[in-house]
Amino acid sequence: MKKTIPFLIFCFFAGSMAYAENAKITAFDGDVEAKLSREGQWVKVSDKMEIPEGGSVRTLDSGSAALLMPNKSKVWMKNSTALEIEQRQTLASRLALFFGKVKIRVPHLMRKEKFEVRTPAAVCAVRGTEFTIDAAEDGKMDLQVFYGEVKMDYAVPPSRGKSKLEIPQGHVLKIEQKGVQGKLALLNNAQETSGLENWDPGLQPKERLEALEKRRQEREEIREFARVSEQTEKTVKNFLQTVKEADIEAGRTLTDVHGNLVRVDQRLIRPNGKTLQFFNLVKRSAYNYTDKSFNNGGFKNNSEKGKSRLDLFQMNMIFNVDIPQRIEEWPGFFSDDNVVRADKASFIMANKTNAENIFMIATLYEYDKGQGELVNDARVLNVAGQDLTEIILMGDLINSGGTTAAEKLNEIAQVRDVTGNDSGQLNFKGTGYLPVTEVAWVSQAPGAPILNGTNFYEKTFNPSFYQYQADVYRIGKLSGSGDYVWFAREDYVIGNSGQIKQVGDFVNSSQDPFSLLKETAIERVMYVKKNIGGTDWTPACVYKDHIDNSATGDYFASAKNIDLVFIPDLAVAAIQRILPAVQELNK
Repeated sequence: MKKTIPFLIFCFFAGSMAYAENAKITAFDGDVEAKLSREGQWVKVSDKMEIPEGGSVRTLDSGSAALLMPNKSKVWMKNSTALEIEQRQTLASRLALFFGKVKIRVPHLMRKEKFEVRTPAAVCAVRGTEFTIDAAEDGKMDLQVFYGEVKMDYAVPPSRGKSKLEIPQGHVLKIEQKGVQGKLALLNNAQETSGLENWDPGLQPKERLEALEKRRQEREEIREFARVSEQTEKTVKNFLQTVKEADIEAGRTLTDVHGNLVRVDQRLIRPNGKTLQFFNLVKRSAYNYTDKSFNNGGFKNNSEKGKSRLDLFQMNMIFNVDIPQRIEEWPGFFSDDNVVRADKASFIMANKTNAENIFMIATLYEYDKGQGELVNDARVLNVAGQDLTEIILMGDLINSGGTTAAEKLNEIAQVRDVTGNDSGQLNFKGTGYLPVTEVAWVSQAPGAPILNGTNFYEKTFNPSFYQYQADVYRIGKLSGSGDYVWFAREDYVIGNSGQIKQVGDFVNSSQDPFSLLKETAIERVMYVKKNIGGTDWTPACVYKDHIDNSATGDYFASAKNIDLVFIPDLAVAAIQRILPAVQELNK
């Protein structure tokens, strides 16, 4: 059976977590030794030496080392430290720290995967965490958590107090002796500085300071963004909680086409066995917009300027069966030998700056057995009449009818509990139909002329990579004056400094494709404009005669646009990591 998943989407989801059996020494300096089994002899380490389960590493007075675990966790060892790879299985890793000081950075693991560190005093379980442990053989321990959370079980439960603790980000737990409750406190500046500095072996003091300053700046950017807008801070926290199960992630800071500083973060997560979610989150501490000339094709921006901004693109794929947890199994799993298909899909673009009033544009898909593919028409909303072409959901999601804006957006993302009627109205969770001036579903307008096979209006500029276009849609199945809206877009291919790319930037470049993509981004600005001038869709008509591009020209009351910046970084990383598996499948 042919699959309904396009190859490009599959490549986009190709991820990390390639399995390797052993831990590996990635760097060392000074006197460092290793044992390759519990009964083995200590030998000097070598570059890229593999340490199997049961093997150990120790640094002497002048030594330091860095290890990479198969699940991409990184371990840095200070001098006078000894640890053992106590357990290394597919979904379980445990290190035994006998004595000394280590820093460990654990990525967002799979749902059932475990990563633990055992010391003489306690066992620490983590996921998506960065922390340090300073342990002694007599049971003293100092645990500092910089990101994420550590769940800790005492080796010897204290006579008073809890035997299990959760140490949150920004805290330190100090244990003075076995059997005595540790003291929990906030990290001070000196502790935070020590944890943030670069622990790579062999670095000069100047190099460590440069790396430390860079991390401080990154953290300050995040704090500044949170201070600018309380609402945005809450939204970001909710998003970070959602993506704690991330499989792969990428991010970049750049300048958009308007000159705003932008932070783009991408995540691919698996909330359950059958679902994949991709997030492209665009954050701006201050949003300003340069209006383009209407006669030249640009559209009037009526959204609020000068304040913080949060825009989101979210893609959801819900399959009919559980997909493998290990990414290297995907090429064979999605081959024609397996009956695998996407049962539902959604693509959401949203301005989430205000969590109580979310301006969104979305498309929904469901699998049709008769056609053997995903379809995007009124059937998705249980609207009678299956002769309709593609539909789009658009408008303002607000807290109403006992359902919050965030809950409504989640129902759209999951393609469930959202129904429509012929008039274009939407109903969430059976709470009643909302007015189309608030949120509506629209379909392609009948009788509108087609330009270049796709759009009523399309204007492309070369050799610069940018384009303006607009399509006319009718609200629901109605027809007549006033029942039409324009879905307008501006598209730009830009560099990291916000300049619009030229054809020569690509055809005359000596860079390899992956390096070139690291310096390239796509920006899309979207609006929903009112229709004016009737419905005379004659080829001779000019689009500006039909689009209300005034200060009150936005159809929905929020007068917002959606301004997304996409980076190919996550896709590039995914393709690079999946290639070995694809090549092996071809063999």
